[in-house]
Amino acid sequence: MPAVADGSICRDCAGRTEFVKSPFCMKCGKPLWGGGEFCMDCMKKETSFICGRAVFVYNKYMKKSIEDFKYYGRAEYAKFYARNMFQIYGRWIESISPDALIPVPVHINRMLDRGYNQAGIIADILGELTGIQVIHNLIVRRKDTIPQKELTDRERRDNLYKAFEIVKQTRELYQDVKCVIIIDDIYTTGSTIEECSYVLKCAHIESIYFLCTCIGKGY
Repeated sequence: MPAVADGSICRDCAGRTEFVKSPFCMKCGKPLWGGGEFCMDCMKKETSFICGRAVFVYNKYMKKSIEDFKYYGRAEYAKFYARNMFQIYGRWIESISPDALIPVPVHINRMLDRGYNQAGIIADILGELTGIQVIHNLIVRRKDTIPQKELTDRERRDNLYKAFEIVKQTRELYQDVKCVIIIDDIYTTGSTIEECSYVLKCAHIESIYFLCTCIGKGY
């Protein structure tokens, strides 16, 4: 997905993106292919977050785009992702009126390897577009987990168990933060978003939402 400095992409690549459209799960935002308000995953579990949304369906073109963004230095793609988040969900974000955007953190080892946190770059651009503050160091990833994409749903949960922690000093600086939107690149089973939401909830943040670039399909 070639991108230029202003964050736009070529016409051919733009035509291959698939936006999430209604009907979608009212909890996680996955596009649905049947009746009802919730996908099968969300009907089976409780969550620490209220609900979330995503911009693109995670098809083969977005898979390649996200892989290049995360692993091959294509940080400029963040402009395209964040601008679409703002264009499509700007009013949704405004209706929530969050106190802060919280990017999902990466472990220091991955930060050193990649040179950036992909969720952090998206959050920063979205923060500029919305005027909402971004807090990067409220959550830290203490555990250097293995890549989630190779794991089953149960293995994902075990892999992320106690992977995230609240930075107490940061929480003390932002005591007035009560409502947040977690920002990430991909939502699949929701294990990462749930673990982040759980530690935020334990830190007495009352209302937690999420917004992702891509999401898989629901049933």
